[in-house]
Formats: sequence, structure tokens, C-alpha cells
Amino acid sequence: MRLLLDTNAFLRWMAGSPLPRPVERVLARRETECFVSIVTGWEIIMKAKLGVSAADIEAAIGEMGAALLPIKFKHLNELSHLPSYEDHRDPFDRMLIAQALAEDLSIITSDTRFADYKRLRVLWD
Repeated sequence: MRLLLDTNAFLRWMAGSPLPRPVERVLARRETECFVSIVTGWEIIMKAKLGVSAADIEAAIGEMGAALLPIKFKHLNELSHLPSYEDHRDPFDRMLIAQALAEDLSIITSDTRFADYKRLRVLWD
């Protein structure tokens, strides 16, 4: 399985907070490919009150055994075709959704608004 962690899931993992059992099981599988987007790093750094540095993020990605996912032009193309929802305008979320769709990744998130994006596979419960 190929997975992209949403920022909320990545922060929980960094803090050592438990994730739902189905998520933990999938992450523990040797064959699981896990990605963390540079968008997640950007979002975390923008929230200075979290007190997480770029070095902390980079180290956590390595510790997790995840790959860093950069922003690519195919992600921008997917973003340009995403439907707009009045109650979900978060630019970080929208780029993560576009990346997941463009890369054919399931996304790990507790954000229930992600379910509005019909082609997106969400893993949480």
C-alpha cells in the first residue's frame, strides 16, 4: 500500500500519540510505502506555536522511514481540477489531496472533510 500522511497524522506520529489501530497496522507492514509531503513541513513551520523545526521534521521523516514528496507540476494540474467546497478552502489540505490523487496514494487523515473528494482514498478508522 502507498500512503501519504496528512499533517495532523504526521504530527500525531511525531508526538508519539496513538493513531487508530488500522492505521498503525498498515504503517507497520514492511510492504507499505509511506510519504510525507513537503507541504506538511511547510504547514508545520507556518504554525510557529508548535515549536517544531525543519530539522525536527526532516529527522522524523527519516525515523519513520518515509519518503519526502516534493510538489510536482502534475500535482498543480490535479489541484487545478479539484472541486471547490465552501467549507474546505485550506490550501495545505487541497495540495495534499491533489498530491495523493496525482500519485495514486491513499491519505491518512482524521479530517472528515477529505471524504468529500470522491476519488480520494482516506484511511483512518
